[in-house]
Amino acid sequence: MRHVPARVGLVGNPSDGYGGAVLGTVVPGLGATVTAEPAEGVQFGDGERRIISAALQTLVDHVARTTGGRERGVRLTWTTNIPRSVGLAGSSALAVGVIDATAALWNIPLDPRVVAALALSAERDVLGIAAGWQDRIIQSFGCSLLVDAAVMEVVDDWSVPTVTTLTPTTDERSMSLLLGWNEATATTSEEYHGALRTSSTSLAAPMQVLAGLARDAARAFSAGDVDGVARAVDDGWTLRQSCAPLRADHADLVEMVRASGLAATTPGSGGAAVAVCTDDESAITRATGSLADAGCAWKRFDVPFGHP
Repeated sequence: MRHVPARVGLVGNPSDGYGGAVLGTVVPGLGATVTAEPAEGVQFGDGERRIISAALQTLVDHVARTTGGRERGVRLTWTTNIPRSVGLAGSSALAVGVIDATAALWNIPLDPRVVAALALSAERDVLGIAAGWQDRIIQSFGCSLLVDAAVMEVVDDWSVPTVTTLTPTTDERSMSLLLGWNEATATTSEEYHGALRTSSTSLAAPMQVLAGLARDAARAFSAGDVDGVARAVDDGWTLRQSCAPLRADHADLVEMVRASGLAATTPGSGGAAVAVCTDDESAITRATGSLADAGCAWKRFDVPFGHP
């Protein structure tokens, strides 16, 4: 069994798809659980099978290519409470869960970066969905990370980004995030990322600036500098909207949270907003009130961090 959390991108997204970097973390309490059990042949439970089948196929192909092993039996079942199509990486959570749970059943050790590479291949190569690295790597590791695609490494014949784990120490503080989403405005990530692929040349320069903001934010994150992270989130949102804007109603959700006095951005491709909570509880109260009035669900959670 493998539990894979939802993820939120904080700074840098979507530069990971352009050789950039993204700082992101996971959301406690929101996730997908995939169970892999012995079976004759391949058996699937009920629900979304397209991503499940694609993820399993990439694992089977990887095993055949690297070990010469043959396909084995597995029964896969899954549950998820990640809101669909609001930019919280629900599909990639299932892909990562299938690959990791099945590999464990088959006693095949996989580096988390390889799990992420296989999950990315399932969506991008098998299903033809425009996607980047951050979702799958953050979900494979299940913690706060800087995913930097400017420097790639080779692991088990897969080219993967450099990963910096932001691990707290005994001196840890806690950064509180506020996440809000509206399933009434849900849409596929392909709507956003597919359109960007047609503008890849003009996006090259701003994506590098976004990547630099993500690296700055990672340093602030590790140092316990909440204000520094908030500034990077704010700057990242402004830059992203100038070069790769969200759909208007999705952008309005982020701006509504920002109007409360919090630094906020979109955690993914749209339909949700994530904000860095400061010591100003009145701003947080205004933000949660606005989200509720707009028919949004919301969740506040602590992300531990400190000096690595």
